[in-house]
Amino acid sequence: MLTREEQSTLRTRSTASRQREGTVIVAEGAANSRVTIIRSGWAKATVIKAHRQVLLRLYGPGELIGISAALTGTAPAETVTVTCFELHAMSLPARSFAEFLRRAPNASTALHRLQQWRLEEADRLRAIRDYPTAAQRLAGLLVELCRPENDPIRHHDGTISVPTSDAALSQQDLGSWIGDSRKTVVRAMSDLRKMQLTRPMLPRHVNITAPDRLRAFAAAADAGRPIPLP
Repeated sequence: MLTREEQSTLRTRSTASRQREGTVIVAEGAANSRVTIIRSGWAKATVIKAHRQVLLRLYGPGELIGISAALTGTAPAETVTVTCFELHAMSLPARSFAEFLRRAPNASTALHRLQQWRLEEADRLRAIRDYPTAAQRLAGLLVELCRPENDPIRHHDGTISVPTSDAALSQQDLGSWIGDSRKTVVRAMSDLRKMQLTRPMLPRHVNITAPDRLRAFAAAADAGRPIPLP
């Protein structure tokens, strides 16, 4: 969403880095003075609620981490951890990023669009948690991950691999995202496979075999209609 000149300016201000799986980029409540921009790879944002870890969102290519330090000077309200084998990023001091925003009006607009998209995503995920069955809730989450903003992998046969593969999300992560336990997610994933809506590929990959039917399955729950037969 940036002009070439803005991209060049941002690169000049930034330092490139590579982070391995498990690296904590920012920690909930800890002081942070840098903004990180993901070039490639995935990270997950979590918080501790009632003594357990709850997944909030995924961060993928083009997204910003630690933005609260630049905008408000406050400590992060989430812990962000690298979940792919290797994440490539650029980072710069929060003050330098804030100055960049003041000098690049288009960048401010792009940041506003990104934040608005995140708010809309949070609203959709809250609605998914109210679906009546675990299979429907999981289907709704997979449909959400198929959105273009989440950079799904589209195969020539019409199937889609969602970013749980590169993001290396566990079944427990998926459960915390939709308010279910790991065991419930395992059963729900089995139900979706039996309906031939998904299939396993490589470890930690989820392949959507029938994207249109999966969307119809989730949409029926969203609208309160009878669930269509696969």
